[in-house]
Amino acid sequence: MKKLVLAGFLSFGSLISSTQAQNAPNAAKMSAFTRQYLFEAARANGKTLVPGYVYKFIGGQTFISAFIRVNSTVDENAITSLGAHTGTKAGNVWTVQIPVEKVKEFTTIAGITHIDLDMPVGPTLDQARKATKADSAQKGYNLPTMMTGKNVVVGVIDAGFDMRHPTLFDTLHSTYRVRRVWKQKNAGTPPAGYSYGQELTDPYVIMTSGTDTPITSHGTHVAGIAAGSGFGSASNNRYRGMAYESDLVLVGIMPAPYQWAMPGTSDIIDGMNYIFTYSASVFKSAVANLSWGSSIGPHDGNSFFSQACDALTGPGRIFACSAGNNGGDTIHLQKTFTASNNTVSTFVTFSPYLAADNQRTWLDVWGDTAKSFCLNFRLFNGPSAIDSTVSLCMADTTTSFNLVGSNGDTCFITVSMVANEYNGKPHAFLSFYSRVPDNICLTATGTSGTINMWEGYVFPPTGYYGQLKKLGYPFAVSGDTRMTTSDYSSTHSAISVGAYTSKAGFTNISGASLGYPGAVVGRIAPFSSMGPTADNRMKPDITGPGFALASGVSSYDTSYAPGGDNYNAVISKVTMSGRDYPYAMAAGTSMSSPAVSGIIALMLQVNPLLTPDSVKKIMRISAITDGFTGTIPATGSNTWGWGKINAYKALRYMTQTTEVENTLDKTGLDCILYPNPSTGNFFVNFLSNKADILTISVSDIGGRVVYSRSMPVTAGGNTLQIAADNLPKGLYFTRISNSENKIKVIKTIIH
Repeated sequence: MKKLVLAGFLSFGSLISSTQAQNAPNAAKMSAFTRQYLFEAARANGKTLVPGYVYKFIGGQTFISAFIRVNSTVDENAITSLGAHTGTKAGNVWTVQIPVEKVKEFTTIAGITHIDLDMPVGPTLDQARKATKADSAQKGYNLPTMMTGKNVVVGVIDAGFDMRHPTLFDTLHSTYRVRRVWKQKNAGTPPAGYSYGQELTDPYVIMTSGTDTPITSHGTHVAGIAAGSGFGSASNNRYRGMAYESDLVLVGIMPAPYQWAMPGTSDIIDGMNYIFTYSASVFKSAVANLSWGSSIGPHDGNSFFSQACDALTGPGRIFACSAGNNGGDTIHLQKTFTASNNTVSTFVTFSPYLAADNQRTWLDVWGDTAKSFCLNFRLFNGPSAIDSTVSLCMADTTTSFNLVGSNGDTCFITVSMVANEYNGKPHAFLSFYSRVPDNICLTATGTSGTINMWEGYVFPPTGYYGQLKKLGYPFAVSGDTRMTTSDYSSTHSAISVGAYTSKAGFTNISGASLGYPGAVVGRIAPFSSMGPTADNRMKPDITGPGFALASGVSSYDTSYAPGGDNYNAVISKVTMSGRDYPYAMAAGTSMSSPAVSGIIALMLQVNPLLTPDSVKKIMRISAITDGFTGTIPATGSNTWGWGKINAYKALRYMTQTTEVENTLDKTGLDCILYPNPSTGNFFVNFLSNKADILTISVSDIGGRVVYSRSMPVTAGGNTLQIAADNLPKGLYFTRISNSENKIKVIKTIIH
């Protein structure tokens, strides 16, 4: 077989175009996805927006979303002078919006080392509270108080929010609990620090705004599982969520129906930062939930999304996400090359849910650092190839092929390669569009190293997955279901959530009994994605109930109205002011993730200073294992994580342990508290650089201030005595602040 380092000809098929696109001196290194955009945009010659990318429409101008990595020499004025807008700055990874006509020019700005255009993403309770033991935690059995998420912020990054659904109110429908809304794809006044979307801060304005989009109920259902009050369901609590007294921040990420653009990874980071910025402004901890994902990405915890997420999370700032719904799909293939075993072939197929005239898919191939590989494409109709390409070997290039099928029509393939991506690995991003009935064979060759490839495609607003198959050809192999958790799940700080079956059937609003064929209560859900990550870390971290859960759905989504496609899933409704607000069943890791996020909010109620690692540790210690999970290995399970989440046991562990941990101090206040634990009499040693006023307050786990004192301090060392021996035994939080509003919070045990 011939090999070609820079594709310049084809053996049978036709080469449409090829660009080497090498970087100019000091220019940003472009990811494979960025290279593909520039290639396709040049081919379109400005006649239309290239489909498949993440656009925003700001002030009548079109922008494309991206991540950039910067160094200390970056000049933000050079970015803004080009008409681009910066957003979240998570360490040296920033989100940006770039005018579509300025992308190539943008890559030459000094101080920007890498650019990666946004990858599109798609969306992936009555029994749930019992299965997770959250019902016992909410009632406060043998706990210091009822665990309801009070004084914790639950952020939901999603789409399809019904802003007036009764589940977003308190249990009496008297207090509205949504504190902030950012409709990212709507016109209006954006949040501070951002150039796009509409921020709503007034409760009445939020309620009267209706919805962010009427074409889905995903966000309402997810928010209800995590934090819904269940008002209007049986006894006003049957479909109650986990943290039903928490505050809610909603981030709508889906474009309006007339916009064929789609949400992307930088939207998620911006939304996460928005949630954490708000929670910090009101001195509360927060958990941000994402029930969307994509199979595309390196899956090694080093994507720009993962780097930004790791920079944003920390004490009191937790991110949880769904593991993905590809546990039954052979979308992954791994091959380790040797000198004597240097070839692997598989057939790329398309999702059966895509229209016959829209047979599209992507394939993302990542290799080992300092290794290389080559790719070849063939069409088969029967035992022999009817058209093929030469081998295209790793280089910084984008190439487009046409393969002619047995019907005389065309299979279009675009290959964007980067020999050394932002994570140091070789990377090839492949785009397929086929109008032929023939089988598409991909062959990869190499002499050493391991490659991993993942298939998936996002067509607004949904993810579509074909499979990698053998198709009966003796030289080919099928893909597998390993490493099918989303790239987001591979983030080191993320709490990745798989799903198990908590309900096998239900009775709908019409009285019909419906079941899920093959569902067994307690068993892993057949769709729950599996690990490990590409760098061989366990994922998911935990499983939660996700097959199936009841929660609110949007009254604007006509698919849940009588005669709609999803009406059979409606189980009850509440009518208020002449409007019906339904509750319905849904399944997926989209549902298990908010169940776990809500439980994390209960944990943050006990300890607002929990870190992502602390959350994982407590989940590991308290997880349920049974005959379905089997014995979890010491290194964890790539199906179950540490097992099934157990809210009650986790909270019992947190309130009973005398271990004092997780002091929050982002401002450098020099003070210590001792002894800790104490009988209520303790001291604060404080080193001040000036005469000042120090305020010390002690709060219980419900957020109620039970002791407060302000006192003068002098420059130098100060010892302050706190006499709180009248307080009951339990867990408290001591907050120390000075006149500059620098704050330190210390977990305090009184015994």
